[in-house]
Amino acid sequence: MDLTSDAALDAVDIEEKQSFQNLTLTNGVTVNQSTSIKKYFSQIQREVYELANSNKPISRYVTHALNLIERSLEIYGFEGISISFNGGKDCVVLLHLLAAVVYKKFQDSVEKLNIQAVYITIPNPFPEVEEFVNESVLRYGLNLVKIGGPMKKALKTYSECYPNIKAILIGTRRKDPHGAKLLEFIPTDPDWPSFMRVNPILDWDYALVWEFLRTLNIPYCTLYDKGYTSLGSIDNTYPNSDLRNPNNPNGYDPAWKLVDESKERYGREH
Repeated sequence: MDLTSDAALDAVDIEEKQSFQNLTLTNGVTVNQSTSIKKYFSQIQREVYELANSNKPISRYVTHALNLIERSLEIYGFEGISISFNGGKDCVVLLHLLAAVVYKKFQDSVEKLNIQAVYITIPNPFPEVEEFVNESVLRYGLNLVKIGGPMKKALKTYSECYPNIKAILIGTRRKDPHGAKLLEFIPTDPDWPSFMRVNPILDWDYALVWEFLRTLNIPYCTLYDKGYTSLGSIDNTYPNSDLRNPNNPNGYDPAWKLVDESKERYGREH
């Protein structure tokens, strides 16, 4: 469903959108019109919880994030939760974690459930990002609502259209702009639309994000393989100069090779 700040555009129910062109998913699982998403979520749940129970250093971060998501569902219920999803790497991590928890808690009815998601759009997005978002709608069976910014007005529109949504899961990390003083559960400011903001990966760093994505072979936007480390609009986003490599056919190394996470946003203009 697409919404602008002023009016609703052609609303497309998720079932109508799932004409499911064949999509190859993690580790080769394929979802199409005749195959439920249940098999994919089952695989996600198994792999994510195996990682959480492993002896790898990342396991405690995965476990903590899963626990926060489970707690959110216990407090607000499935119908009261949405996820902020714009196709970036952090929200992909969060969506995958959420899918694991949803299958764990609702596996008998998961085929009837669509994860609620909101995408607050920006001017001049990359086509690659839009394509990846659309693929993710199908891959995870999202009920995605697109709303034009700015953020405050978009959230007001969302709250009016979906009054049942009380909490939004967000992939913000501590080192993101405005992330330093956030809490894992923190309400919006009094003069904003009322939501509980839930930040399950708040204390993950850049390297952990990429370790999670690459360990579980999770699909992500192709721009990250072309040297982009932080995604915005076409007007203000470029490959990260720290990844420049004339020996790479793309001219840049992939995002996961960035060593100094303080330079994550070097490809962004403000």
